[in-house]
Amino acid sequence: MPDGFDIFDQDDLARLRIALARIGRTVDRQVRGDGMTRTQVSVLGTVAGLGPIGMGELAEIEGVNPTMLSRIVGKLETVGLLVREADPADRRVVRVAATEYGMRTQEHLRSERTRVLGEHLRRMPDSHGRDLLAALPAIEALAEVLGPRPVRAAVVPPEPGGPLGTGGALVTDERPR
Repeated sequence: MPDGFDIFDQDDLARLRIALARIGRTVDRQVRGDGMTRTQVSVLGTVAGLGPIGMGELAEIEGVNPTMLSRIVGKLETVGLLVREADPADRRVVRVAATEYGMRTQEHLRSERTRVLGEHLRRMPDSHGRDLLAALPAIEALAEVLGPRPVRAAVVPPEPGGPLGTGGALVTDERPR
């Protein structure tokens, strides 16, 4: 049985890569968070989904060097979306958390992306929609092979007096199960 790569020729691979990139760029262009860059939107989404998170781990997930990440986080902090704080277990470690405003903004961006994608899907013939739905498991598997999204399925208690207020938060990836 051939592996997944063997059934694609170079033209097929290029077409798939280009199509996936175009979809992502188009949705991103149509849903901008108050002029935020794609990287800023991505950092906010990661922190909202996984935070509070250490700057080192965040840099690794986002594929951004620590200096650039510090600038990005600083801009998001300036507009009230993120907050930096020392790790209570090791005061040398800086953790980043989404503010309540950041969480609402992320949820809004996520809802808008879903709405925009839905609008575009509705413009396609039903047969193509069914084909995409049938291909969804394969697309999700490709996303996993490219790099599994970090998952923390645990209740993370907020720091006393920290930006998240009182009570814990369930933190998981955003994929429906």
